[in-house]
Amino acid sequence: MPEFEPIRFHNDARELFGLYLPSAASVRRRHAVLLCSPFGQEAIRASRLYRVLGDRLQAAGFDVLRFDYYGTGDSAGDDAEFDLDGAVRDAVRAAALLRERSTPARLSFAGLRLGASIAALASAELPQGLDHLVLFEPIDDGPAYLSALIDANRTALASAFSSRWSIDAALRAFNLPGDDTESLGFATTPALRAQLALRLPAGGRWPGQSRALHILAANGQTYASWRNTAGATRVVVQPSRSDIDWATNSALNNAIVPRPWIEALLAALDEVPANA
Repeated sequence: MPEFEPIRFHNDARELFGLYLPSAASVRRRHAVLLCSPFGQEAIRASRLYRVLGDRLQAAGFDVLRFDYYGTGDSAGDDAEFDLDGAVRDAVRAAALLRERSTPARLSFAGLRLGASIAALASAELPQGLDHLVLFEPIDDGPAYLSALIDANRTALASAFSSRWSIDAALRAFNLPGDDTESLGFATTPALRAQLALRLPAGGRWPGQSRALHILAANGQTYASWRNTAGATRVVVQPSRSDIDWATNSALNNAIVPRPWIEALLAALDEVPANA
């Protein structure tokens, strides 16, 4: 069984929870990896993937930290207190904790969907820099992402209430008081909506900072503006070969662990950037 250490730590007044997975001394690489979770229902859908990623990285000699942002998971706070800027600050604090625990020679981040974007935004706040950012289907268009969450919420409610949804206006008004206030049981606050539009605008510049950037995406052309503005960062975009709908609550018990993603993450982290 993999060894892990539950950790309670603070980002100012925000109490956070994480799991630290130290590698065995016999295989230790002195390379630490922070795993940044996605938002809301996508985080629930991805929980098995993150556990497997952590275990595989640990077995391969990496020190790993998985953690929950304030207002999510086992961290303190209500889900209405989650926002993008706060999550980025939490990721920066978690990276500092990982450095303290692991004292690595190299540090990298990985994340899925909004967790990938949080990892990218947080990387720009690190004075020491990062070796690798490995991003699975990151969000590069905040407004479009919000629209997708709204559509997913509408679809889920219509499915749950069947024909009553289309004919009962009072039912719709009670369960959907505002199109943009909730996504599959998780609050999308005005602060979160505003920050997504501001920090992740459509066609915006690459928001991160790392020696190497690896993106797994269904359509690599989606991230053309990031590739064109990444500067000296080495950029690799490869097909994710996945059509998983992460923003759904219709298959909660499905264990989704794309094996090629794990292999791609391990291969990316094995590379040594030329400017390292």
